[in-house]
Amino acid sequence: MRLHLLGIPHSVTTRDWSHCAFTQKVHKFARMMRPMGHYIIHYGVEGSDSGADEDVLLMDQEEHQQLLGHRYAHGTRPYGEDAVDNSPVYRQWNLYAREELKLRVGPGDLILAPFGHAHAAALRDLPILKHGAGALESGIGYFDTMLPWRVYESFAVRHAVMAKEGRYGVTMESSRLEFVVANFYDLEDWPDATAGSRAKAPVVFLGRLTEGKGLRQVLQTAAARPDVRFQIAGQGDIDAWGPLPKNVEYLGVLGANRAQVLGKARAIIAPSRYVEPFGGAVVEAALCGTPAITSDFGCFAETVAHGITGFRCQTERQFAEAVDRVLGLDRRRVRERAIRLYSMPRVARLYDDVFSVCAERLEAGTFPATGW
Repeated sequence: MRLHLLGIPHSVTTRDWSHCAFTQKVHKFARMMRPMGHYIIHYGVEGSDSGADEDVLLMDQEEHQQLLGHRYAHGTRPYGEDAVDNSPVYRQWNLYAREELKLRVGPGDLILAPFGHAHAAALRDLPILKHGAGALESGIGYFDTMLPWRVYESFAVRHAVMAKEGRYGVTMESSRLEFVVANFYDLEDWPDATAGSRAKAPVVFLGRLTEGKGLRQVLQTAAARPDVRFQIAGQGDIDAWGPLPKNVEYLGVLGANRAQVLGKARAIIAPSRYVEPFGGAVVEAALCGTPAITSDFGCFAETVAHGITGFRCQTERQFAEAVDRVLGLDRRRVRERAIRLYSMPRVARLYDDVFSVCAERLEAGTFPATGW
């Protein structure tokens, strides 16, 4: 199947942008799906390393940075500050993408929109979508969806979106298509770190420095366990949280060195306070063999096997006790489960099933021409 993969407008599809979860997925997607026989055309910025069969250049890096309003600032500027729908860079990126899609997309093709409404301007009322081509939101980790054909990162986010939309199911006769396919990882990026004791290793938090990500709970747990080291890494203003406990170290923003930090950790702690769509850092840690200490809802019900690959907690006591309980878990078992569920070869088969169903719908002409 011919797949038209849209990049993320505020980034360049390279490993340097792996701190953006959506860019990371685009960067790996063609590498995962080309061995399955799909022909992939990537649309993005100069310098992209997409692994696709074709790369369509929408703008050079000079224009891209000019529209962003700043030079690339890996590790020093939260990428979310640039993820602004209808900003100058988004408007121009989508204008270019729309014109290229008009030239290249044919009947039976599928356009992949990995960032939802960020791509709306490129797709809305695109003529070919009424004459045999389809469009799919290909990795939903957010709650404001756009298209009737969707792939969610977890059942947690699918159910949250269904509840938000006031739906309680999908009939087999519906023109709507909804799938759940987890995020995917290249095992070369996450080496085996299961050997050795972690009794003196730190508990690591990796995420945005926000209340929603549970940073306050991390600091409370650290204060309750002064005998254990904690490390905090992520984008945001750590100074806004006041003086850190003596056993807490702030590492700044991590990029491709995440595996080294996560692999050496006693555990990763992720006490998110909202319905986490996927929580990729927990899976990244698991791929290294590092167990998790998380809240007990959202995606963690899927990514963390309680008492086996980590502990899902609801109380202050449970979080504090889990810091010791993780030492009794089999780190090799943690890694093996993560590989079984989230490795690229396994997830590629799931996406292949998705595209097979989409191709059947396109061939039969039973797809919605518009949906938003």
